Amino acid sequence: MSEIKELMIKSVIALLDDGFDVEALTIRQIAYEAHVATGLINYHFGSKWNLIVSAISSIIDDATIEAFQTLSNLNDSPKQQLRTFLKAMAMVVLKYQKYTSVLISDELSSDRFSTPETIVGLLKEIKPGLSEKEIKCLAIQVVAPIQYVFLKERGLRSYLGEEQDIPHTITLDDYEEIMEVFLKTLGI
Repeated sequence: MSEIKELMIKSVIALLDDGFDVEALTIRQIAYEAHVATGLINYHFGSKWNLIVSAISSIIDDATIEAFQTLSNLNDSPKQQLRTFLKAMAMVVLKYQKYTSVLISDELSSDRFSTPETIVGLLKEIKPGLSEKEIKCLAIQVVAPIQYVFLKERGLRSYLGEEQDIPHTITLDDYEEIMEVFLKTLGI
């Protein structure tokens, strides 16, 4: 990635860290923070939104890698590494809810499949007999329900027939339970 693109991404991250709202960020604010001309944002990213998504992706990717490294054990089997990685992702989702909702919504409405791509390597180790296409489809089957549950967490309790009187936000334990059900259903 070019220095100028990295500078713009870091500038958006700095603005978000300063409390600016994702939807309220302007091209002028970003350009001012990065000390670049406004036209460079569209030139390098195609749009302000693409730059913001790149910055949020950077935040989420770095946090996920850090969480995974904290939780992982090099001696774990590929199946356990997958579970650990998904737990790390869930921890990050919970920590950065406002950012992950933007990122998941954007990924689901775009042509990108960056989240499923993160687990393709582990799935190849777990299911070595599958073709590349089958592995990628399996990666979607693992990730998509977790993304869906995150975006629909308010209705999840009702759908599962659980108490609705108690105000509830989905927890890490909830994600782990849901993730285990999905992985078991997929035979992983």
